Amino acid sequence: MPTFSFRVAGLSVVAATCISGASMATEAPKPTDILFERPHIASVAPGTNLVYKFERKPSNPKLIGDGFTDDITVTVESDGAPGKKNVRVQVFTGDRARDPQEITDMDGNPMLIVFLDNAVSHYRLLAGGDSMYLKGMFKKSLAEDSQIAPVKIDYKGQQVDGYRVSLKPYINDPAKGKMNGFEGSVFTIALSDKIPGYFAKMVSDYTNTDKNAPTLEETTTLEGVGDVK
Repeated sequence: MPTFSFRVAGLSVVAATCISGASMATEAPKPTDILFERPHIASVAPGTNLVYKFERKPSNPKLIGDGFTDDITVTVESDGAPGKKNVRVQVFTGDRARDPQEITDMDGNPMLIVFLDNAVSHYRLLAGGDSMYLKGMFKKSLAEDSQIAPVKIDYKGQQVDGYRVSLKPYINDPAKGKMNGFEGSVFTIALSDKIPGYFAKMVSDYTNTDKNAPTLEETTTLEGVGDVK
């Protein structure tokens, strides 16, 4: 089972070694293989900025905070060890900006881990619970219960083949009765090896069983990506 957090000065990024350079086959790969075992940025040229638009959309800002949009940028700065890159990760801009992180010898895209750590930490803020427990259940669901399906992704005016990985990590959790109605929250990742860095659109949909309770949607989309069907 993959471990998806690696702390670098407060920012969670990935430092996994990707072992397969194969393109996506006709038969859908395992979700964990395509997420963690592909060299997402190995072929991205130094000097490339992968800019992701983050959008936070709360149903009730007074209860769960204001919505906003901002950028997260992964810069491939230079070649590292054979098949790997040295990257810089900048989460948000202006007053929201976190300290940039420099990471050497990467072939996985650290944007994946930014998304996964945000998904768990933001779920905890809404549903409560222990951070390590929630992360463990999320990883277990990724390995055992996540679904993958082929999709078409609009990218810079063209349509490319890709996949969508989806999971509801807490829907059958033994502790779901303590999760304030958020146990049905859905997390999806659309990706393609035809897109630089692979990751096209990542969505955290924090739904609630109580129609009167607040909900939250957070979407992270690579610049140039449109519809995912």
